[in-house]
Amino acid sequence: MILGRRNVKKTCLSILLAVVCFMTSLLFIGINAKAYSVVKTGTITANSGLNIRKDAGTGYDIIFAAYFGEQGTVTDEKTAADGSLWYKITINGVTGWGHSNYIAISTIIVGTDGDFESYLTAQGFPESYKVHLRTLHSKYPNWIFQAQHTTMTWEQAIAGEYALGKCLSHSTAPTSWKSTQNGAYDWTTGTWKVFDTGGWVAASKEVIEHFMDPRNSMGESSIFQFLRQSYNASEYDAAGLEQVKNGLKTMVTGTYLTGMCDDRPYVDVIMEVAADKGVSPYVLASMMIQEIGVDGISGSISGTVPGYEGYYNYFNVNAYATDTLTAVQKGLQYAMGSGSLGRPWNTRYKSIAGGAQNYAVGFIAKGQDTMYLKKFNVQGSYPYTNQYMTNVQGAYSEGLHMAKAYDETARQGSLVFKIPVFRNMPENACPKPTSNENPNYMLNSLSVSGYSLTPTFSMHETSYSLIVGNEVSSVNVDASAVAGTTSVAGKGTHNLNVGTNTIHVTTTAGNGAQRTYTITIVRQAPVTPAPEPEQPEVTVPTPDINSSSVSVNKGDNTITGITEHPISVDSFKAKFSVENGNIKVVTANGTEKSGTNSVGTGDQIRVYDNSGVHKYTYNVTIYGDTNGDGQVTAMDLLRVQKDILSINKLSGFYSKAADTNKDGNVNGLDLLQVKKHILQMKAISQ
Repeated sequence: MILGRRNVKKTCLSILLAVVCFMTSLLFIGINAKAYSVVKTGTITANSGLNIRKDAGTGYDIIFAAYFGEQGTVTDEKTAADGSLWYKITINGVTGWGHSNYIAISTIIVGTDGDFESYLTAQGFPESYKVHLRTLHSKYPNWIFQAQHTTMTWEQAIAGEYALGKCLSHSTAPTSWKSTQNGAYDWTTGTWKVFDTGGWVAASKEVIEHFMDPRNSMGESSIFQFLRQSYNASEYDAAGLEQVKNGLKTMVTGTYLTGMCDDRPYVDVIMEVAADKGVSPYVLASMMIQEIGVDGISGSISGTVPGYEGYYNYFNVNAYATDTLTAVQKGLQYAMGSGSLGRPWNTRYKSIAGGAQNYAVGFIAKGQDTMYLKKFNVQGSYPYTNQYMTNVQGAYSEGLHMAKAYDETARQGSLVFKIPVFRNMPENACPKPTSNENPNYMLNSLSVSGYSLTPTFSMHETSYSLIVGNEVSSVNVDASAVAGTTSVAGKGTHNLNVGTNTIHVTTTAGNGAQRTYTITIVRQAPVTPAPEPEQPEVTVPTPDINSSSVSVNKGDNTITGITEHPISVDSFKAKFSVENGNIKVVTANGTEKSGTNSVGTGDQIRVYDNSGVHKYTYNVTIYGDTNGDGQVTAMDLLRVQKDILSINKLSGFYSKAADTNKDGNVNGLDLLQVKKHILQMKAISQ
C-alpha cells in the first residue's frame, strides 16, 4: 500500500520522536552511570560592576562588588519584595545575592572524563584545581591546561610578593585590601602611605593571597590570565587572521582603541605590531587598556604634557613616581630617550611598537608568557623581580579584558593555559577580603592615675611595669584608642594583691583585629621593722671596690668595659675586689640578682660595709644592650632604630648604652655599630 504524503510525514515524525526518546534515554542512562552533575554558572554583565548583597533586595547590606566578566556558581534564586528576581551566587569563595538583570546564566553538565582525569593527574594538578578544570573542560574540551610546578612553597611566594611596594591596591579599595605592615600605614593618623601616583598603597597579605591563588581565576573569563601569550601570524591563513582581528575588535569595543592611531585604526596598528614582535594582539590591547584606561585620556599618550610635548608611552614603561617627577612624567622622560626599543617614541606607532618589543624581550622571552607570570614572577632563579605591574589585581583584570576577544567560535580552539601550582598550598582557595572597617587597633594613651609607667607609653610598646607601696590597694587605669571606632576593654579600677598583679588592656578595631597591652604592677609587702637594741658606737671602715678587668668610674658611679656577653651574676661579681665590705647585684628596682642570672644595662652593684650598711651604688652600662638582658641582639638594634626615629625614645642608662661610639648622640653610626656587632663583623668597644 502506498502511503499518502500526510501519513508519510506522520510516520517520519513518529520515527523521529522514537529515536529522540531512545537517544534521550541513553543520554540520561549515561549521565546516571557517570555521575554527571549540572552546574549553573553566572557571569556578571554590568559594565560598572554589581553589588552582591546579604539577601535578595537592594535594602540589604552590600557584601562585596563583583567586576564585569567575573563568574561564579549560582545555587539558588529568590523573588525580592519588589518582584525582581535575584540569584544566589558564589564568587571566589564569597556568597551573596545579585540582581538577575546583571547576571548571565549558563548551564553546564559536568562529569568524569577518564582520559581527562588521567591527564590532570599526570600534570600533577591538586584536587582543588581539578574541580574547576573539569567544569571548563566539559564546555571547552579542546582547551589544554598545563601545570607549572614552582619550586617554592605557598608561604614563600606570598612572603616574596608581600614585600613592601611589590603589590599595591588603590586607596579607594576596602580597608581589608590595604596593608598595615611597617612602612605602609601610619597608626598615629590612620592613613596609608601612597607608593605611586593616583593613590596606590601597599596591598594587604590577604588580598595578595586571593589574587595569587590560581583557583580564584578559573572561570570562563578569568582563566585567560593564564593563556600563553606568544603569537606567530604565519600560523594563520587569511580567514584565521581575519578571525583574530574580529576578536580584537570585539575586545576593544567601548574603549579608546576603537578609534584612530594618527591616521590608522588602532586595531590595524596592533595587529601589525603583534605580528612583528611575536606578542598576542589581545595581550597588547589588554595591556594598553589596563595601563591607559578605557577612555584613553591619560597624559602618557596625550602628547601635550608640558616639557614632554609630542612623546608617548602606551605601556607606561619605566613609569613610576619620584621625588621630583610624577609617574607619567617619568615614563615620558623614558620615551624621550634614544637607542633601545626604537626610542625616542615621538609617534604613537613607535611607542606601541617599542612597548611591545620591551614586553616580548623582557617578559615572554624570559618565560613570563602569561598575564599571571608578568605580575607574579614565581619562576626562575630571581623570583619576584622583573614584574610588569604593581596593581595586585592587574593580571586578573587584564585576563578579563583579553577574554572579550574570544567569542564562542574562537574558544573551541586548542587554547593553552599555563597554571602555577605551589607546594603546600592551603586546602581551599583563599577568599577575597571584603571588610571595609577601620583596622587601627592602637592605643593613643595608657596611664595609671598618679603613677608613671615604665617604659614611657608608646603605642607600639605593649608591656609596662609599676611598683607601688603596700598602702596602695587599688589603681585606676585609663586608656584611649587612636580610632574612635575602636573599643577598649580593661579600663577602670583594679584591686591589687600583695605581690605581682597583671592588668590587660585589650583593643578591638572595627575590623575585629585585637591588640593587648599589659601592665605588671608589684604591690610591696608591709614592712614591720624590729626595734633595734642599743649598740655601742663602732667605727666601721669605709668599703672600697676595684677591678682589674672592668672599668669602675668612681666619679659618676658607673661600671663599663664588660666584654663578656652574657655574663652571669657570679662571674660578674668575681671580677671585683672589695675591701672592708661586700657587694650585691640588684635590678633597677632593688631586687637582688644571683647565681646564673645575667647582668645587663640598668642593673646596679650595691656596696655594703662590714656592718651591712649600704654605702655606694654603681650603675652598669653594657654598650649596645639597650633592653637590659645583658646581650646585644636584634631587639637592641630595633630599640636603637626606634630611638633614632623618635618612635620610642630611650632614657637613662638605656640611652647611654645606645650611644655605642660614645659621642654623646644616638644616631645612625651607633645603629651601624650594633648591626656589625650582631653580624660578628666588629665587636662594640666597651
